[in-house]
Amino acid sequence: MRLLVITLFLLAGLSGWALDLDSLEQVAQGTDRGAIKANNLLYNQYINSNPKKALDFTLKALDLALGIEDKEGIAASYNNIGVFYKNHGVVDKAMNYHLQSMQLNKEINNAKGYAYSLNNIGTIYSMKGQPKKALEYFLQSYWLLDSLKDQKNMVGALNNLGNTYLAMGEDYRAIGFYKKAIKIFDKIEHSEFDPYSNIGNAYFQRGELERARKYYELSLQTSIAKKDIVGQAFAYHNLSTLLIDQGKKKEALQLELKALSNAQNVINKPLLKDIHLSLANLYYSQGNIEEAYDNRVLYDAYRNDIVNETSSKKLADLEVTFHMLEKEKEIALIKKENEVNKLRVSNTKTIVIIAIMGAIILLGGIIIYFSLKKGNKINLLDPRWKVKE
Repeated sequence: MRLLVITLFLLAGLSGWALDLDSLEQVAQGTDRGAIKANNLLYNQYINSNPKKALDFTLKALDLALGIEDKEGIAASYNNIGVFYKNHGVVDKAMNYHLQSMQLNKEINNAKGYAYSLNNIGTIYSMKGQPKKALEYFLQSYWLLDSLKDQKNMVGALNNLGNTYLAMGEDYRAIGFYKKAIKIFDKIEHSEFDPYSNIGNAYFQRGELERARKYYELSLQTSIAKKDIVGQAFAYHNLSTLLIDQGKKKEALQLELKALSNAQNVINKPLLKDIHLSLANLYYSQGNIEEAYDNRVLYDAYRNDIVNETSSKKLADLEVTFHMLEKEKEIALIKKENEVNKLRVSNTKTIVIIAIMGAIILLGGIIIYFSLKKGNKINLLDPRWKVKE
């Protein structure tokens, strides 16, 4: 049996806008709440391809949001920064930002944002090796998303619950959550959270290969319908791996070659590495030593390339993380300036109130003084002062 790769889904901090990049970048040039939302959405577009660029977008959104005290924008930016740190393996900082995002969403009664924060905190607990704690947050997130009828993200939350139980070895419970996810997934038009491959993995782990095959095939059909080349490559590779386990190596070879074709189109190096290793073993089992050798060489090349890329990525991550730490100092300064401004406003209000009260007291004193003065004034028409003739 192969090792299963469990992917935990993060829920986005913002949704609801049609993603036209040109329009978003134009809106992002402003300074209002629309610009804040646009910058945070642009972060989501670039986080996987250009993390530094993505970070710049969400930090700009945060600067603008802090300036006008837009708590929804601040919460979305904190969520994004949390995802950034999570992607770079800095889980404690990621947790801190997701907790801050959750608190702000709670303050402004943003139920959907609060549900996303719960889910993302659960993801961090999973990464920290605390699955039971993760389950608490995943369940709360799912219940809240269910009450909000947010079906797209319910699929992601259910997948997370299933993945966590599968990682804990409780495959029966995992399958139950995957099946719930499938019921919703089949009803909605779009969701990036494909549950078919996950439930296929669960059945494969249980040794129920025919059931696993059924769901891998459904995953393949879904990815073809969505024109998802990467999804197709993984589906073909999963089916090939299953057939190898069943001893059907001739059929497995044909599927692995299809997986290779798709993976080459998108240059997915980790998947290409696994495919070439599988092909090397398949060709060797057939006595085709030349093809087996060629694929083994390609496997080694991709493995070494990935190792080198990982080293380069670590250096890039350090640079981006340093960039983030520098920006955090700026964020802290902005927060401090806002607090100082609030204090100034508060002090100004106090001075104004004292001045008004002093004016009222002074005016009252003047009125009393003139009243008394008027009362002491001699009235010559008073009979008491009438001159006797």
